[in-house]
Amino acid sequence: MPDDVRTASQLWWGAVVLGVVRLLAGMWTRFEHRHTIARNIYDQLRAQEPQTPLATYDLMVTLLIVLGVVFGLALAAAALAVVHQLRRGKLWARTLLNVAAVVLVIGGVNSMFGLGAISGTGEMLAGAAAILQAVVAAGAVFLCHRTESNNYFKVNGNRLPR
Repeated sequence: MPDDVRTASQLWWGAVVLGVVRLLAGMWTRFEHRHTIARNIYDQLRAQEPQTPLATYDLMVTLLIVLGVVFGLALAAAALAVVHQLRRGKLWARTLLNVAAVVLVIGGVNSMFGLGAISGTGEMLAGAAAILQAVVAAGAVFLCHRTESNNYFKVNGNRLPR
């Protein structure tokens, strides 16, 4: 395995860890504001559902936050499985991570230009993690497309499993 692919997989591990930090910081911020979110939903739906109490919406918001964390951690585990396949030289894994890097870079640029609207520590931590995640993912993609890495993926990417 070329050193560039090894380094790229380590960078992807870093990007996944930064993604988990971003997820937890963002969900913590939502958890702190769950009563306000529930109140906004309650105010919007009061005409359609007058019998539903505010506590129900509060519980729904809390449940959605917990489900967001669970699904986010599951996505992180799936991303690490793809990174493992990248180390093995699978071309499809490199392609999938290239697409993920594009999404992360767009999110990082969005966070970079949206930093003026940040009001709390959790939002600032999530924004900083998004920017660092984009930089790390872009570096990993660069390393995966160098000449030695390309040759590694060409040799290993088309083999059928035994």
